[in-house]
Amino acid sequence: MVEIGGHTPSGSRETTVTKVVPLVSVVIPTHERAQLLKRAISSVLAQTYSRLEVIVVDDASRDNTQEVVEQFKDSRIRYIHHQTNKGGSAARNSGIRAATGEYVAFLDDDDEWEPEKTEEQIKVLQNCDVVLCASTEPGSGLHEGQSKETVDPEDLRRGKFTGGGTGVLMTKVNVLKETMFDESLPRYQDWDFFIRIALKHKIVYLNKALVRYNAGTHRRITNSILDISASELEQQFCMVYKHRQFFGRRLFKRHMCRSLLYGIKHRRDKVALLAFTARRYGAMNVACLLVERVAIKLRDSFSKSASTETKRRGSQP
Repeated sequence: MVEIGGHTPSGSRETTVTKVVPLVSVVIPTHERAQLLKRAISSVLAQTYSRLEVIVVDDASRDNTQEVVEQFKDSRIRYIHHQTNKGGSAARNSGIRAATGEYVAFLDDDDEWEPEKTEEQIKVLQNCDVVLCASTEPGSGLHEGQSKETVDPEDLRRGKFTGGGTGVLMTKVNVLKETMFDESLPRYQDWDFFIRIALKHKIVYLNKALVRYNAGTHRRITNSILDISASELEQQFCMVYKHRQFFGRRLFKRHMCRSLLYGIKHRRDKVALLAFTARRYGAMNVACLLVERVAIKLRDSFSKSASTETKRRGSQP
């Protein structure tokens, strides 16, 4: 609590105004997703921990985003508008610069938080600078059941704990202001961000799924690249090239294979993309990745069948 004293006109006694300083600044970057944004904001306002501010950074939307934000009659909400579209990293950086809290957290405009997320992460931050929680995003690497208590550079080098977006993160504001997001990266901004933080700070892992991922049918970065050429697709993953030395030769090639072949089942040029990837990053790496994916699919199918059978037996008289 910060008390701000002020003098009234001559002859009147002095009055003191008490102002609540937000402890957590929640940054929500958004671009033309007004109705999804409404749900995201609501999930923050529904937090069991209420000492926060919500900074909505509108990255030059042309829909009714501002109108949706103004429908919330809550003084904790602040609205920032970019005149031109700068991208998600620039929007997050605008939010970081505007933050007045001791801690900063992020939420993508198409996802939601569980009500206890802020409260649970603040407890952890009493003893560290950075905390990641789990997410409901399939295959994100950030899910309940992980045995690790921290996320270290080696985890990130191997590509672990890299999904879930920035919504899983909460950190002290000074950590963010010394790091900031790389606005030149079209993809993997969160992975890059986590790597740079992990090289300087201890990251604690909270094994609770507190971010609700929404796949939906709306356009997102993960499905907006399915129609571009293989060479254009390769350029989307310049972040992997940025950290090429950090990854090492073997993992660098594996990460590029995994990135290029993500979503290949939805592409019309499957054979051409496989050939391009094998030529650029090694046929053996491509083969290993495909075998790995088949094994995962079989494992998930088996688990689903076993679960169905268990439920069926449990329902029998």
